[in-house]
Amino acid sequence: MFKAKVKMEVLREVVEVISTLVSEVKLSVSKDGVDVKAVDPSHVAMLVLHVNRGAFEEFTGEATDIGLDIEKIKEVLRLSKPGDVLDLQYDGGKSKLVVTVGKLTRHMGVVDPAGITDPKVPNVNPPGTVKVNTEELRQGIRGSESVSDHVTLELTPEHFIMHSEGETDRVDLKIPKDALPELSAKETVKSMYPLDFFSNMVKSISTDEVVTLHVGNEYPLKIEFKIANGKGDGSFLLAPRVEED
Repeated sequence: MFKAKVKMEVLREVVEVISTLVSEVKLSVSKDGVDVKAVDPSHVAMLVLHVNRGAFEEFTGEATDIGLDIEKIKEVLRLSKPGDVLDLQYDGGKSKLVVTVGKLTRHMGVVDPAGITDPKVPNVNPPGTVKVNTEELRQGIRGSESVSDHVTLELTPEHFIMHSEGETDRVDLKIPKDALPELSAKETVKSMYPLDFFSNMVKSISTDEVVTLHVGNEYPLKIEFKIANGKGDGSFLLAPRVEED
C-alpha cells in the first residue's frame, strides 16, 4: 500500500531527474520513503535516488514496488500548477495508481515492475572530488554543445577544468580552487564523457544546487546531488568515453 500527498514542485523535480535516463521506472516504496534505481537502455548511465518520507506532505508506505510510465506522470503534472498538492494512492497488486490534483482524478495503469530492469549499483569511488554550482556547469555545457559531442572533466590540485574540442574550436571552463566550495585532488585526474548524457543530467538538477563530482582517470563519473528541498539524495553514474591513441 502507498498513500501520499506531495507538492507539484517536488514531484516534478523527481520526475525530471528520472526521465533523464528512462521512460519506465520501478518505485520501491518503504516506510522510510521511495527509492529508485534506473539504468538507461544503452547501459552507459545509472541513477540511484532516495526520496525521504519527509519530502511528502503526508506519507504512508508499506514495502511494495510500483512500475510507472513516466510520461503518464508528466501528463498529470502538466494539468497542475505551482503550489498544487497531488494525492497519490496505490493499493497494490494490479490496481491502478490513483492521482488527484484539485478536482481532477486520474486512474493510471501501472507497469509490471518485474519487467523493469533492477540494476546492481557498482562500487564507484573516483579519487578526485569537486563541488560546483549547477549554473556554472550549465554555462560550460552551453559553450560545449556547439563544438563537440563529448566533454572532458579534469581536476588538478588547484583547478576544476571542463573542456570540449572539435575539429577547429575548443571551449574551456576553468574555475580556481578558491572559487569552489570544495576541491580535493592529490594529482591531476581527467576523463572524457558523452556530452548529451552529462548535459541532460546536469540540466535535470535544480539550478540553485551545488553538485559533487567525483572524477578519476578514464573512470566512471559520479554526480551526487540533493533533491526535494534537501529531503532526498541522488547520484548519477556515467561511463567514460575512452580516448583513442
